[in-house]
Amino acid sequence: MIGRIRHGAVVLRAFWQLNWLEELQYRGNFIASLLGTVFWLAMALLTVALYFRHTPTLGGWDYWDVVVLLGVFNALAGVVESVLRPGIGHLPTDVRSGALDLVLVRPVDAQFYVSFRRLDVWRFADVVLGLGLSGYALVHTGRVPDAGRLVAFVVTFAVAIAVVYAIWVTLMSFAFWFVAVENMAALFDSVFDAARYPVTAYPGALRFLFVYLIPIAWTTTIPDSALTGRLGPALALWAMAVGIAVLAASRLLWRVALRRYTSAGG
Repeated sequence: MIGRIRHGAVVLRAFWQLNWLEELQYRGNFIASLLGTVFWLAMALLTVALYFRHTPTLGGWDYWDVVVLLGVFNALAGVVESVLRPGIGHLPTDVRSGALDLVLVRPVDAQFYVSFRRLDVWRFADVVLGLGLSGYALVHTGRVPDAGRLVAFVVTFAVAIAVVYAIWVTLMSFAFWFVAVENMAALFDSVFDAARYPVTAYPGALRFLFVYLIPIAWTTTIPDSALTGRLGPALALWAMAVGIAVLAASRLLWRVALRRYTSAGG
């Protein structure tokens, strides 16, 4: 087990180095990506500010609490854009072209390889900007987190990454059954966009959907609650259980889907 983890770490470091060297050839992408993220954050903050001109709270959250959540959302979106979309998001193309054949003969876990082989290094700036915005907003709330809250946030943010990763693996695995599933990524974007607001702001039916069926509530609302002191021990344990469960389920689906793959030659 330890040997597999060490081997995975070596492969991941190699992926990082290769992608970093490639991205250094296009440094202008960093400026473009950074400006795009700053513009998006400005528009999101403007939208929230306009909303709070008409009401003091949103689902029981005040302005700065929602700004903290926006920062968490942007950080998680940075993970999607830097790791998931260029990696596992490319799986349908590999299945159709037969490029997956070359992955399956490599001495590394196929799911791990397709998930992390491609990285958009510059988009990691989105993670930094998002966390910076959350930190700035926390100062304005007057609830600067202690060490315990920071640890809880790290754990719940890791759970959020696990949930989003599991959703991507699930959606992209449909490529083994259907010819074109690229629109699944657009479907994810539409649903994930709802995570920029607290789950308590939605009506009961949507709240049930986002907690139990499409668990995006666990991706931003829960980590935000950890930072602001709303998260209780029981909910923190549930969050960890959800993260483990969705990862296990997505891994099982991947194995089932992979058995259907017959290579480009049929």
